[in-house]
Amino acid sequence: MKKLIMIVIFLTGFIFLLGCGAPQTGSYIPGVYYAVDAQSHISVYINVNQEGAIDSVLFDQPYKLTTLNTLGDEYKLSNGHSWKDEVTFLASYLVLHQGWGDIKLDVTEISGMNSMTVPDYFAMIDYQASPSSLAYFTMPVDGFVLSWNLAIADASNNSQGIFEGVPTSEEWLIANKPPYTYIDGVYYGVDEQHGYIVRVVIEEGYIVDVVFDAITAINTRIIWNNNGTPGDASDDYPMVEIVSMTTKQALQEELVLISGTAWYVQAAMMRNAIIDKQVWDPEWEYDILNGHEYFDFTDSITIDAVAGVTLAIEGFRLTFEQAISKAILD
Repeated sequence: MKKLIMIVIFLTGFIFLLGCGAPQTGSYIPGVYYAVDAQSHISVYINVNQEGAIDSVLFDQPYKLTTLNTLGDEYKLSNGHSWKDEVTFLASYLVLHQGWGDIKLDVTEISGMNSMTVPDYFAMIDYQASPSSLAYFTMPVDGFVLSWNLAIADASNNSQGIFEGVPTSEEWLIANKPPYTYIDGVYYGVDEQHGYIVRVVIEEGYIVDVVFDAITAINTRIIWNNNGTPGDASDDYPMVEIVSMTTKQALQEELVLISGTAWYVQAAMMRNAIIDKQVWDPEWEYDILNGHEYFDFTDSITIDAVAGVTLAIEGFRLTFEQAISKAILD
């Protein structure tokens, strides 16, 4: 019953934000406006009615083969909210106030940075200086601000609605570039000792995909050469070992690690961390245990970047370093 009451209160708040008191007229240019922040890939759709008022805002972000809005309640944040609920709340605020209103941000200066030094996010809501109702929205806000700024600029002749004091989408993209130039192409790395392989794709100077895989054995069988006359001339060998081989990516949910996570899931975490930093960050600390490398999760930088990658990482590191070395312009 308590949960039901909270849901009713929450939905009532949305109705209030979207309906009661929402301006019916404004000075924006009527039309539909859409933009995507190139770094975060957060998109925004803004509809301005014929009276010049914003009457709907929709944010979204790609996730695997779908989007976070499409997933809805299936994609939860650590606080238990869904991504969709939080961005719907933010969008409702923007409609009610016809822009960012009294929202204040804590903004990190990013000029002169590159992927080795830039923070994961440059803007969070300053909750002390902003309306208390915004506490429901907990995510970093940079991608939402930047996509909004790109879209709203087309809906105004005088910079109305643009959130001032933040970098441009282009500046944020540049700040996330690696400290050296990558040559476009597809590059491979192989670690024969550990059976790992990697495929790295670079487009327009950026790492856009990293696919890790590893050879593994399944269904090992021993067959004895016993034709009924052991030791005779036809017995060329006493036994033979037959091993079926596959890859860890092919096994998907059949290959679960001690942590309870499937191997392919942790490989995807490693991929995402590299794409985010555009390098194998030397700040990621690791320890060597029983001849294998494992991330050091007593280090805060490592935790923030690759939390969840609990398996041995030397195969990831060696193959990626081999592949990316072919793509670096000297």
